[in-house]
Amino acid sequence: MEILYKSGGLIAVNKRPGLTVHAAPGPGSSVLAELLEQTGLDELTPVHRLDKDASGVLLFSETKALAAEIQRTWESAEKVYLALCDGVPKAKSGTIDAPILENQTGKPERFRNALRYFREQNPGVNVPPLPDPKTSSVHPAGRTSQTSFEVLAEFRGFSRIKVCPNQGRMHQIRVHLAHIGHPLTVDPIYGKRTTLRECDVDGDCERVLLNRLPLHASRLTFLCKGEPITIDAPFSSDMESAEYFMRIHTKIDYS
Repeated sequence: MEILYKSGGLIAVNKRPGLTVHAAPGPGSSVLAELLEQTGLDELTPVHRLDKDASGVLLFSETKALAAEIQRTWESAEKVYLALCDGVPKAKSGTIDAPILENQTGKPERFRNALRYFREQNPGVNVPPLPDPKTSSVHPAGRTSQTSFEVLAEFRGFSRIKVCPNQGRMHQIRVHLAHIGHPLTVDPIYGKRTTLRECDVDGDCERVLLNRLPLHASRLTFLCKGEPITIDAPFSSDMESAEYFMRIHTKIDYS
């Protein structure tokens, strides 16, 4: 596990795709299990989460107390992600402002309360279709959510986008990008592919370019004991390889 930062009771790693943060049922390891074994520590607490198939900066604390202290100011944290998306947004930058309803099976009361409040505030109005369990969607019963974006590179049919979520709703970036018609190039829930192959970009070859979410947590800035800390993670090699294939097979315009 590549350690990006280790100081003052905090450890940040460059998470590999395909690993859950915590141990999950079934075979396979987790970031937490590998990091505990690697460091020899008895306890580590995740300060935040990343999707299993995402990569990049992931922060842990050696104590629950320090994790709770950082989480109290987490709304002010700045999170920068890099994403490979379908298509190219017409606007080269902007903010996606759309409420997100999370159907988290581990927090059913939040989901029920959101629906009850919507019905109370909108009597007689039919509730639009709800997100499936363990998913989210843009929905009028959801919580306020904003994600800023900037197009960094344009390809034929694809783009690399910098995205910064203001909140931490479940699947916020994935849902917002899909909402504006530019989902991640690989997203089995909100997109149209489970893998990205060469033939999806150019040609007939079936070689797989990506078989995971092309979402990379590139930079994290947060407060610890009143002082800002910034941690960067180098661009993931598999996303870089996929982008290189796009670059040499399609016209590209870096901004």
